[in-house]
Amino acid sequence: MNNKIVNKQIPMQKIIDIANYLEDYKEKYDEIFKKEKEKNKNLAFSDRNFEYENGNAEVRYTITFHNGQRITESDYNWFIGNLSNTRAIKEIEIYLSVTYYTKGQNEDYNNQYNKVYVSVDFRDAGMNLKHSDTEINVETTNQEREANNIYSTIMNTLEDTEDRYNNTMKHRKIRTQCFTISVGIILSYILYVILKINIDQIPPVLAEYLNNKYVLVFGQWFVAILLGNIFSYWYIISIYKPLLPETKYAGYDSTTYKSKYKDDIEDYIEHSEVHFGKFWDAEKRRTQIEKIYKVTRIIVLVQLLISLILFFVLK
Repeated sequence: MNNKIVNKQIPMQKIIDIANYLEDYKEKYDEIFKKEKEKNKNLAFSDRNFEYENGNAEVRYTITFHNGQRITESDYNWFIGNLSNTRAIKEIEIYLSVTYYTKGQNEDYNNQYNKVYVSVDFRDAGMNLKHSDTEINVETTNQEREANNIYSTIMNTLEDTEDRYNNTMKHRKIRTQCFTISVGIILSYILYVILKINIDQIPPVLAEYLNNKYVLVFGQWFVAILLGNIFSYWYIISIYKPLLPETKYAGYDSTTYKSKYKDDIEDYIEHSEVHFGKFWDAEKRRTQIEKIYKVTRIIVLVQLLISLILFFVLK
């Protein structure tokens, strides 16, 4: 069984959850194999009766770093200790192997080979890889039910995360404009106060406009949008930039004589966003965007209400 997780955010905690699950699975079989040995260790060879014979269970971790270093260990604590510098990680592979012999059907000795091999591969976008991806591979011999249970558990764990192409990405234009307009609204009030303080030093025609309700209401929105985009658009885009989809060719505009491009959403949702390497701070960026949006949409709505009141109150 092999499958790729698509359109999901994969935080580091989910990777640790997978490691914990596989460690627990290994420990279960370690305990079984230990009891088998203890049960048979003092018996004569002819009296030994193994339900699980020649058993072996192992979890291995391989971390590849962007500096080219690649290390494989079976130590869980080593693995956790090397997850602190998420920006430096290029790939994480977690591998489980459980093998043992049991009695075959109508057999008196352990001649049936059983195995469960599991690998979960988390890859970063960057270097020679265009996309971040997560793949699960499960191989089995005579343990299909066990393999299916493991596969389902891992899939459910990784699928139980937020979509990569969520509202933060789907409606980024709304979030971007809410931020820029909010900054522009604040700047427009500062500009208005400055003009009012210096009312005697500005031309009478301009001073008269400051008392015109159409200029105050609609002019403020025009100034807010203009100033906000000039002074703050770069900031919100800088937060979004690492998260954005690639663009693809969308035709030629004969009026501007330029090629058109649009977000390649189909390609974007075919891959997951693993939070190390290129996306080491993606979770933080998404959270920051939503916090900004929560505040700025209130500012825009309040200003809209103020504008409506002014329009009907002012003469």
